[in-house]
Amino acid sequence: MILAQVVGHAVSSHGHPSLKGYKLLLCQAIDGDEKPTGSPMVAIDLFGAGLHSKVFVSTDGLGARHLVLDESSPIRNFIQGIVDDKPTALTPEN
Repeated sequence: MILAQVVGHAVSSHGHPSLKGYKLLLCQAIDGDEKPTGSPMVAIDLFGAGLHSKVFVSTDGLGARHLVLDESSPIRNFIQGIVDDKPTALTPEN
């Protein structure tokens, strides 16, 4: 699982049939200080993440192929959840 930030969306005029109807987002991995690391990746979004949202991305290709119900799909990454940044009673304030 990778902490990432949504930096855009992917659009394709021609793609694999297994990805038809799925929202594909461009996600940039970030470190604990929210600085970009590595190259951006494309991930399936089933949660409705928006631009600049922080998300957890899974790189489990088998899991991604199960989501699209196609074992031959080229997809590898999917968003596992959206990170909530709102402070809670347990979060120390600075």
